[in-house]
Amino acid sequence: MLRAERGRIIGAIALLSCWTAGEALVPALVGATIDHAIAGQSLPLLVVWLAALGLCFLMLSSGYRLGARLGNSGMNRQVHLMRTRIAEHVMDPGYRPATARMPGEIAAITSVDTTVTATIIRQASLGFSALAGLLVCAGYLLWANLWVGLAVLAITPLGMAALRWLTPRLSRASDRLQSDIAASGAAAADLMAGVQVLRGIGGQDQASERYRAASRSAATAGVASASATGRIEGAQVLISGLVLLSAASLGAWQVAEGAMGIGTLLGVLGVAQFLSTPLGTLVSTVEAGTRSIAAADRVAALLADGGRQPGTRRPAAQPDAALALDVPGLGERPLVFVPGRFTVLVCANDSMRHRLAKLLSEGSENPGTAAVREGTAAAAARLLVDGIDAAQIDPAYLPQLLRMAPHQAHLIEGSVKENIVGDAALPDPQTLQLLLRASGVDELLGTLPDGLEHQVQGRGHNLSGGQRQRIALARALSGGPLARVLHDPTSAVDSVTEANIAQGLVQLRAHAASNGAGAGTLLVLSTSPTLLHAADEVLFLAADGSITRSTHRALAENTTYEKVVGR
Repeated sequence: MLRAERGRIIGAIALLSCWTAGEALVPALVGATIDHAIAGQSLPLLVVWLAALGLCFLMLSSGYRLGARLGNSGMNRQVHLMRTRIAEHVMDPGYRPATARMPGEIAAITSVDTTVTATIIRQASLGFSALAGLLVCAGYLLWANLWVGLAVLAITPLGMAALRWLTPRLSRASDRLQSDIAASGAAAADLMAGVQVLRGIGGQDQASERYRAASRSAATAGVASASATGRIEGAQVLISGLVLLSAASLGAWQVAEGAMGIGTLLGVLGVAQFLSTPLGTLVSTVEAGTRSIAAADRVAALLADGGRQPGTRRPAAQPDAALALDVPGLGERPLVFVPGRFTVLVCANDSMRHRLAKLLSEGSENPGTAAVREGTAAAAARLLVDGIDAAQIDPAYLPQLLRMAPHQAHLIEGSVKENIVGDAALPDPQTLQLLLRASGVDELLGTLPDGLEHQVQGRGHNLSGGQRQRIALARALSGGPLARVLHDPTSAVDSVTEANIAQGLVQLRAHAASNGAGAGTLLVLSTSPTLLHAADEVLFLAADGSITRSTHRALAENTTYEKVVGR
């Protein structure tokens, strides 16, 4: 980030150095005016020195205004770029995080840590300009009086060493503060996302206590961080006081000895007092640097977590694509599904079912997760489309081959129509009617005053779970004939609606086949007897690893199968 903004930073340092140098020179010019103009009662010299003082004020005010603008513009630019990069990373189809992160934590990192990270740009500009101010102060003090200058220059490094000793404590406290803020934000987001469910089961008190614990932890970390900051600020005041006291004592002695004038003494005291400003800026730069490094570590960890190289292959699109599952642990590898047919996959083993659900929702498995689960460097499970690993297909092109719909419905803010077809045009009236019937949205539209134009709030909060699931199913079934993978698409609807959906699926597929375009391969992971009865084929994965291909009616005589689909 510093390399990317080096041009702005160099410009900001140059301009801000004019500010700090001008601030240091103000008391020096006042002292020179007293010694050379006022003490000598010379009006021309008074005009000259006052003009020099005015130019000094012009330099320092312009330098700060323009330099701060450069530094802040670079900082804000990098904040925007970081936030955009994080958004692209977590929204990428290949995002497979190894670390579980709740949305609140990601939001806290994106909003807070990116800003704290980018402050290093402003602090770097201020820090180097403060160093320039210190050099001007030191040069003037040595020029005004060698003893006074040496005393100030001897005390200042000792003060910096003492402040440096406190810095690690601040770093630890600051890192914990930002981490706990992220944790409390994550807990709050998690609580708000499930508040309706929590109220329904009476769990709001336990959830509130969990958030209060996270908030208390963040508050404790904030107190610790503020305490560390206070110690550094107190040390800064002490060091500045010692410098000023030393300068005043030695300056008074030099005036008494006749080695320095009154105006020079006032200039020395003014410069020595101003010395606390660049010194404090350097301290705050170190403090901000530790905060920025801690925040940058969290941003970098998020960006490094779950990333993978996107696929680039673009095979020819066809509705009757052959789907297959290559899953270590299955007795049949790969497990191939008949192209163009409606197949329901039933799994008796809960662990394998959960694994297949993630695979069919995401298209591929994280290799690291597979290795941890197997205890070895195991190969990851794969979803194959016409023999090609879905992870190797261009994510932007994959929806033209395969439509994957996860169990949990995610709706966007907009109309029901936009949630189903996006910006695309609606299909012909007959196909649209069959699509709405196959998803159960036809019944839903009867309860919505604006029909397809009914506005859906963010994440579908103004709809029930069953209504959200039906709209998501319609979205998965739209787009013409292509392969589709669904996971429990009717778990949130009642039995009557589920029966209508199953019948509608059969009618929609028959209509697509009659048009000559093909019905498309449909693979559903479910234990719903209604969907199983409507399917062309059922694949039953028993707990012992055996696989049976048949129909729901024929498998109903299997006691183990009946227990799985009837529980």
